[in-house]
Amino acid sequence: MEFSPTLIINRMILKGISGNYEATFREGLNIVWGDMDSGKSSILNIIDYCLGGSNKKLLYEEMTSKARRAFIELSINENTFTIERDILEPKSAIKVYTGEFESIQDLFPRFMAPTSNGNMPDGWISDFLLESLGIARVKIKESSIRSDADEDRLSFRDLMKLMYLKQTLVGSDSLCDAGNPALFSKNVAIQKFVYNIHDERLATLRSELTEESKGLTELKSSEASISNFLRDVKITTENFSASDQIDIKKNHLLELEQSTIKLKNDFVLNSGVSAEIRKRVAGLKNELDSTVFEVHSIERKISDYSKLKSTYILDLENLKLSQIARPHLATKESLKKISCPLCNSDIPIHSEALTESDIDNAKKSLANRLSGVESAISQLWEKHADIKKSQLEIQTLISQNSRIFDEQNASNISPLLISIEAIEKTKLDVSIELAELKRNLSIHHKHGEIKQKIGNKLTIIEGLKRNIASVEAGLTGLDEILRDLTALLKNHLEDSGLQNVNRISLNKNFILHFRGMSYYDISSGGVKTITSIAIYLTRLAYILKNACNLPSFLIIDTPGQNIGRYKRDDDDIEVSDPALYENIYAQIMSITTTAKSKGRRCQIIVVDNDFPDILKEQGEESDFHLVKRFRKKGGEFEKGLINDA
Repeated sequence: MEFSPTLIINRMILKGISGNYEATFREGLNIVWGDMDSGKSSILNIIDYCLGGSNKKLLYEEMTSKARRAFIELSINENTFTIERDILEPKSAIKVYTGEFESIQDLFPRFMAPTSNGNMPDGWISDFLLESLGIARVKIKESSIRSDADEDRLSFRDLMKLMYLKQTLVGSDSLCDAGNPALFSKNVAIQKFVYNIHDERLATLRSELTEESKGLTELKSSEASISNFLRDVKITTENFSASDQIDIKKNHLLELEQSTIKLKNDFVLNSGVSAEIRKRVAGLKNELDSTVFEVHSIERKISDYSKLKSTYILDLENLKLSQIARPHLATKESLKKISCPLCNSDIPIHSEALTESDIDNAKKSLANRLSGVESAISQLWEKHADIKKSQLEIQTLISQNSRIFDEQNASNISPLLISIEAIEKTKLDVSIELAELKRNLSIHHKHGEIKQKIGNKLTIIEGLKRNIASVEAGLTGLDEILRDLTALLKNHLEDSGLQNVNRISLNKNFILHFRGMSYYDISSGGVKTITSIAIYLTRLAYILKNACNLPSFLIIDTPGQNIGRYKRDDDDIEVSDPALYENIYAQIMSITTTAKSKGRRCQIIVVDNDFPDILKEQGEESDFHLVKRFRKKGGEFEKGLINDA
């Protein structure tokens, strides 16, 4: 490859219970500035975690109680990906989407294992990152001396050690795993690979070239199969515009949904009116039933009273006839007995004969009762007539309301139901079309991913061929690389503000010697801080100038530790601790400015408790990007990464 690979973090997003927490980044220098214990380093830990690192430093109370999933959107060699990982479940699958964070809802993720021994359908996250970067997964020996030393495949985590200067490693004695001989030896071998120093590894390089070529053949076969399938189903492999069509279908669905909601609201409103009419008709029918019952009751009473009236009239007529017959009836003693019609025996009559006055009184009584019955019958008929009239009015109202109800259904509710049914059918059709588009887009993305993998394989193969040619021709050796790196280190340290800058060198294990002394033997914490940062910055500067197997990407956590930030009255302004601190940022900006001027993409992310004056006084907006400013007291700045804890 002509240049080193690139890795640019665009965004970091935490999805939480009550909201999202986000940070955006740019190319060049990015700074996270804030108070101690405000969550600055957590941003770096989240980036590292999404790139296959550990979540141990993320399991503090605010994080575990508020956040659930971490995302980073990044560009690798101009290709954009979004990586998603569960914060509390480090063994679960890492999801990788080919696209920006906003579009992941329309993308089908690849499921990758966080570790080499994980079992996921799309392999290990490290292999994906290395392949995307165009870096071969070479075998690294733990020792270059022992012939029986174990070999292990290069992983992205191996490279991350060279790109992430953690807070605990700034000025540390354990830099590059110095306390672990096996890991330290492996790190030396990894750095040789980074700088394309292969020593006696020609046979291994040829073996890796054969393996990568085999992988390329398999990818080309898969790409051809998918291309044939896409051609068969009439999906173009070039300029496929399913994303635009998906947006159109989504907008159409949204419009249909809004129309459905409006129609359903109208239906509810009209149904409410119809229900009110139905309720009114039911009430009228109940009222009509009551009048029918009342009419029947009145008619029964009239019948009873009429019968009673007839009885009274008959009794009154009998009394009148009795009075007419009285003068003609005898008053003899013999008539005080009557003969039994059955046995002819005499039956005595004990009752005395009624007087004329008694009969008159009985007639008056009957006449009064007859008059009362006739009055009651008359009143009942009047009430009967009123109820019948009311029945007619109720029946008229029932008829009118029933007609209104039918008209309401015919003119409003039925068309609404028909419209709702039609829209629901259209929604179903659009949903099916949308699903087909998403399926086609997924297939197209898969095709694109394979083509991307083919491109990555070609880059890896070209690099291996170049390395083989270099080894065969003896063009690049360890001494030459060490000489170039030493020159960069010397220039860097001379500009750092340190005193007595002399006898600078790198040995064959890439250990820096300053003032003729190994980095690990330096006693000054401030000097070790500056030299440890120098090692990482000069490596990045070399990578930007040469084609290496390491991205032009660097993270530094708290570069100002062990360096005083405040000048004493007796300090020499050019060699004081504050000046040394400012020079660190001046050298960082020098690297990013040079990269920008030469059209090289690089990114440096720095977390610090302080903000250098050089950026306040001299930095322009394009020179750096202030990612976050945290202040525990809050106010105009966020309290921390989890700002609502």
